[in-house]
Amino acid sequence: MLYSLISVFAPMLLGAQIILTLVLVKGEICPGQRGRIHKVLPALAVLWLAIASIKIEAFMVVFAQFYFYSQVQTKKTREEGPLWVLYLANGLALAYVGILISEAPAWPASLTIFVSIFLLGAMFGHLLLTLARSRLQAFHRILPVVGIVSAMLTALCLLPYISGLSEQQLQALVMPILVSFGLLIAGVVAWCWHLISGKTVNKWQLVAAEILVLSSATGLHGLYQIPL
Repeated sequence: MLYSLISVFAPMLLGAQIILTLVLVKGEICPGQRGRIHKVLPALAVLWLAIASIKIEAFMVVFAQFYFYSQVQTKKTREEGPLWVLYLANGLALAYVGILISEAPAWPASLTIFVSIFLLGAMFGHLLLTLARSRLQAFHRILPVVGIVSAMLTALCLLPYISGLSEQQLQALVMPILVSFGLLIAGVVAWCWHLISGKTVNKWQLVAAEILVLSSATGLHGLYQIPL
């Protein structure tokens, strides 16, 4: 279970890094917002460090993340910092996730990892932007929609894999599959709750959604490790 949890961190972090990079480079943000976004960057590096505990190659991403953080200000600042380091970290993360996709035990598992970049990445990126008190309101609408579409694709990716299971395997996995899908649906509903209720997005709402979606992804990763 712990191995599956850490394994799904990589696509999540890649997606979140891409979102934060877009905000820092293209977003019309004030110096205060830029500094607050810089403050959440260590969270990415720490989680990459957890990944490095099972695959040492992830240390390269950790070094790039921490170096970029060491070069930027966390107070009000207009300085973007050494963006080439941020791009390098994204490139290394992309290469790492590409390796995971190529090493997946089946092609549905490879597609699920790819979709996770959007599902988990959008979820974690949304949480980090909310913690940083970002005023880019469009992301509060766009990212949950990305999550809904990605959740649907995740479900579709599992269907070919299930069809290849024996009847005995399928009977044993019915409950884990239902639990994973239940967690995924609950997580997406929690994620989109501010859109449903018309209220302002709340960080605790996103924390709950993150836990649910991440639990679902962890369960699905474990399912794909079962040999056909």
